[in-house]
Amino acid sequence: MSFRFTRPRMACLTGSLAAVVLACAAAAPASAAVTTFNCDASALRGTVLSAPAIEPATANLGQAVCRTASGPVADLSALPLPLGASVLAARTTLDGAADRPDLQTAGAVGGVADLTVRALPDLPIQLPTAQIPAQLLQPITVPLPVVGNVTVDLKPAINALLPNGKLPSVDLLRVQAATAYASAKCQNGTPQLSGNAQVAAISLLGVPQPISQAIDQNLSLIDTQSISPSSISVANATITPSIVDPALLATLQTLINKKILDAAPNIVIPATLAHVKVTPGGQTNANGTLTQRALEVQVSIAGQSLADLVLGEASVSAAGVSCTPQSSVLSSSELMLQCTKRRLVLIDVLEQRGRVKLLGAADRALVGRTVDIVFSATGKVVAHAQVQPDGSFATTATLPARSIRFTNRARYQAVVGKERSLRLKLHRRMVVSGLTSKGGKVTISGRVLPPLGSPVRTIVLTRRLSCSKTEVVKRFKPARDGSFRVTVAGPVGQAAAVYRMQTSVRKTTRNPKHYPTFTLPRAVELH
Repeated sequence: MSFRFTRPRMACLTGSLAAVVLACAAAAPASAAVTTFNCDASALRGTVLSAPAIEPATANLGQAVCRTASGPVADLSALPLPLGASVLAARTTLDGAADRPDLQTAGAVGGVADLTVRALPDLPIQLPTAQIPAQLLQPITVPLPVVGNVTVDLKPAINALLPNGKLPSVDLLRVQAATAYASAKCQNGTPQLSGNAQVAAISLLGVPQPISQAIDQNLSLIDTQSISPSSISVANATITPSIVDPALLATLQTLINKKILDAAPNIVIPATLAHVKVTPGGQTNANGTLTQRALEVQVSIAGQSLADLVLGEASVSAAGVSCTPQSSVLSSSELMLQCTKRRLVLIDVLEQRGRVKLLGAADRALVGRTVDIVFSATGKVVAHAQVQPDGSFATTATLPARSIRFTNRARYQAVVGKERSLRLKLHRRMVVSGLTSKGGKVTISGRVLPPLGSPVRTIVLTRRLSCSKTEVVKRFKPARDGSFRVTVAGPVGQAAAVYRMQTSVRKTTRNPKHYPTFTLPRAVELH
């Protein structure tokens, strides 16, 4: 079984919303054999007026595991009135080996750009009705010279004075951008979930608003109006019997004014108000799932819901995820990469048989690539190696000049493209020259370079159990010249193991003080 070790590529989650939709190549979904992270994202969700709920752009929603996916590019012209937007984006990503959750990074991003909620004349909103004095709504009987009694219904004349009952065309709410981000990964053996939101400019009726706090405002769309009853013209009323003579209509207007209109209260048309509530992105984290929202928006007119929306939502889940690596199946090269984000490491550099021996490990994605070995003192490439199918590489280089061989300048670095290992020093106070396994036993040989401790100090051999935990396998002392060879039982049920040693030495023969020294971690295939 092979594994691929990759570093998180969070750049796919941090660009513009349009770039999020288009960027990042798709990856294969995680294997169902191992419980891996899950993720999903939504650009916009909610209800508009009384229509069914909408959610036009989602990514990986309802899937069993996280995978790299983009929401469909929504048809923005199909958004229900009164909504508008220039971008709806939903994106999820999963980096790392499908069956190695301890090396995975899951991410989700969802959001909108240039979202508007508008008031429009044709919206099916019932506006506040005019408050008409009761006496103006009752038929009025007036004695008219020559004609006799006539009955006047003022309702048609009143309706002629009332506004058209249409809303103005205005942007109630405008959000320049609202984006939610969430990510999940293993850190120090534990799933770590995080989320944040980014919101750009917000305006109500074109007036900029703060973006870092909740907004709860009433907006006046139509101001309160007052109409004097004396403005009512009987020419627009229903008169029984009908009168068309202008002189008689003028007389009737005078009589109606005196009898009813001059004493009647004004007709009041209440203001039409919109209510806008904007709540900054909230975050929930329960039962192994973190959900981040960018904004929650509620808009109503005259007490009737116009829009109830969530702008940008991203979710990641670590439910059932184990951050403990499957050590039993890891090769020695994979173990050396297990506790670093680097895809290329130098395992050891040592002088051997008149040359410099270099050992390393690389991400399986680099198999077959050529590794350049750079000597730090000169910056020159001094050797090459090819990454083997198991991820290992080895080579030798010419010994550097004696004048710098034992200095801190004598360091080596492995390079493949943009990948670089740490620089390792050639000469150290304790080195491992041999590491083998046979019959379930591991044999390690090497040397502690003089001056040794006085008395000679014990060497402590440890085996790595996890990236943060080790166990002492054995304590022993080297020979008088500092050489050592020790054999211990290898761990049962594992393909490889990592060992390291520690002791104390004197810096010089004249200095009695002891200083700790370590070997580099070394991995061995178990046989």
